Amino acid sequence: MRTVYLTVAIFAVLALCSIPACAPQQELPAEILIGCVMPLSSAPAGGPNLVKAAQMAVNEINGRGGLGGKMLRLITEDQGPSAATALYAVNKLVEEQKVQVIIGCDTSEAVLAAGPYLESKGVLLVSPSATSSALGGYSWSKWAFRVCPGDSLQGAVVSRVIKDKGYKKVAMLVQDTVYGRGIEETAKGYLKGSAEIVASLRYDPTKLSYLSELNTIKEAGPDCVLHVGLFADGAVVYAQALKEGMENLPWIAVDGSYDMPLEKYLEAAKFMEKAVTGTVPVPDEQSTVYKAFAYNYKNAYQIDPTVYCDTIYDGVNMIAAALQKANTYNGGAVRDALLAVGSNYPGASGSITFDQSGGRIAGSYGIWKVVMQGTQYKFAMSGATVSFLKP
Repeated sequence: MRTVYLTVAIFAVLALCSIPACAPQQELPAEILIGCVMPLSSAPAGGPNLVKAAQMAVNEINGRGGLGGKMLRLITEDQGPSAATALYAVNKLVEEQKVQVIIGCDTSEAVLAAGPYLESKGVLLVSPSATSSALGGYSWSKWAFRVCPGDSLQGAVVSRVIKDKGYKKVAMLVQDTVYGRGIEETAKGYLKGSAEIVASLRYDPTKLSYLSELNTIKEAGPDCVLHVGLFADGAVVYAQALKEGMENLPWIAVDGSYDMPLEKYLEAAKFMEKAVTGTVPVPDEQSTVYKAFAYNYKNAYQIDPTVYCDTIYDGVNMIAAALQKANTYNGGAVRDALLAVGSNYPGASGSITFDQSGGRIAGSYGIWKVVMQGTQYKFAMSGATVSFLKP
């Protein structure tokens, strides 16, 4: 999940990446800096909540004596609203603070923008929520690890939901972003031979009206609609679908809609209660690691952890383990150590194993619905968790 519309100018990326750099090997300093890039105002992945989870991991590690008596310090920069501002935040941490490792960039577009620069500087990035499968296909991919399950996994899971429900004619309505296109293409592959794609529409997530796309879907006469978007554009899509009388047509959504503040978007929530079933990565809530994480998070912040809080918590702990294994503050050495650490790592988000391009090879997904509880709309899990291993 997790994209924003890509607005970064190519000349800016080239300017930043024009001078290759390789950080010298050095022992772990007395204070070990970990950069953090997250949206600090409003964000699809709940940026402030994720920062809380990252800081909690740092506090726990330091409370146990740090890394051989050397303490971690989290330095946070605001990712801002776009890929361009995310790249600026990454650049600031590297150039001004001299960080060698960064946790963050919550969107695939942000990682896509920062990747070439990270490679040029030899700095490791670990994203808790950038899910695009395309992120594994670049020369810089080995510098940008993803702790969350990828879109190739979620595309397979939504396809399984569609198949299990017996839908034979599918309309696809997806963001025209690396996030939307990735799930769209994966789902098409898994549905081939079992369902007909009667419409496949990509949309600009900054638009204010999707009536044209909705009318095209109605004319195609599908059994269901697969929708891939974030809550900001999803709220507009769903509210307009309600006005168009489309609440009797089943919709299958993904993790981007799961974050929606339902009390703010009541028309969208009303439509979602009637029409939408979705998928979202979930941890094993019965595991000892997750129970301890969730308890400590609520005890520290008086709220339950939100989506991707577990993966950023795991990301910080894995970075710390890789720093200790490498025993040097050098992005390349920590990256190599992280590949070793990321083999059946017992995280709060489940068992984590990375492939050679830094992607997670397996994930578990919950099936969600929107329900009315008392006088409020709430997200609720329905049905069994679906697990998937990348072929």
